[in-house]
Amino acid sequence: MFNRHNIPSRALWKFYKDILPYILVFTLLCKIVFGSLIAFFLFLMIGVFIGFFAFNLIKKQEFYFYHNLGFSKWKLFKVAFILNLVLGTPIVIITLVIITMLFGDFKLIGI
Repeated sequence: MFNRHNIPSRALWKFYKDILPYILVFTLLCKIVFGSLIAFFLFLMIGVFIGFFAFNLIKKQEFYFYHNLGFSKWKLFKVAFILNLVLGTPIVIITLVIITMLFGDFKLIGI
């Protein structure tokens, strides 16, 4: 059954799922360049900025969908940042540990 109270949470979840691939690609590139620990901190600190920026470049027209539901860009950013901390952090930690176990801690820059 359709529940109109469920739409806002679904829309916010959809937005996070849309920017997550950009955040993960950024994190994996940071792992290659800087190593796991710095990649993890960059994921936490600026990953959402990168995901939001990429979404704004590639799917800018979709902001109208969220605007029509009553979400400003600032609110979308805040929710994505919180979801990234709560849900993304364990995912990235597990992913970086698995990649490090499989391939070692490779990096291009010796920091």
